[in-house]
Amino acid sequence: MNTIFESKTPDWLLESAELKDRVLARFAEMPEAFREKVTSKDAWSAAEVVEHLILVEEHVAGPWRNTLGSSESAPGLKAGVSAAMVSTMFTRTNIRVPTVPELVPNGNLALPELTRRWDMARKECIAALPKDPKVAWIMHPVFGPLSSDQMGRILVAHLKHHLRHWPKVPQH
Repeated sequence: MNTIFESKTPDWLLESAELKDRVLARFAEMPEAFREKVTSKDAWSAAEVVEHLILVEEHVAGPWRNTLGSSESAPGLKAGVSAAMVSTMFTRTNIRVPTVPELVPNGNLALPELTRRWDMARKECIAALPKDPKVAWIMHPVFGPLSSDQMGRILVAHLKHHLRHWPKVPQH
């Protein structure tokens, strides 16, 4: 991990790193021909799922963080409640959650490119983390200003959600 943290690395960052590795390992274990296969009309291929996860982190490190401006205030009650509700919904239900258009994958990137992009996005997220995990860090398109701790909990729940809905390889 990075040494930017005053005390210890946030738990959500450690957990999301482990989940990222699990996603990439599952993807690498899939037969190459299946990685881009869509198994139902409302599903994404495994490659699209991985690309979507990368797009989320790219937006956290870039556009969402940059739209917050220079606010140093703490996120409000709405942000805390929203982060908790979304985390619960992602981890405890099977509800499919619609995504904003900028997070819909284009699809069909090979494993090396997906891995490279995700590593870059993760490094940019870590580099952008504020010293104080309670101040507003990003402007989420739905929930408004979120702290790094709140967004981190959502990222972990989001990774778990996609692992639960991971495309199944047909058994012959």
